[in-house]
Amino acid sequence: MQQLWRLDATADLAWRHWDGEFVVHHALSNDTHRLSDLAGELLLLLTRGTRSIAALAAELDADEPLVDDTLAALAGLGLVERC
Repeated sequence: MQQLWRLDATADLAWRHWDGEFVVHHALSNDTHRLSDLAGELLLLLTRGTRSIAALAAELDADEPLVDDTLAALAGLGLVERC
């Protein structure tokens, strides 16, 4: 069974997107993060609901291991979580 991912339940995010990179502010931690285009696109997809790694990879035409690694990094920042 595929592991599902969603935005972290405490995520209160504000972001901007320019030329292939995202800047995201996490209100709870008051941290601002500069993200790659892939990481930002993953966050945007997760704002629309819970998804599996396979579904995310298919929607972004990306390799599943890369999506998995990127989600793990976003989880480390407190932006997404497994469910």
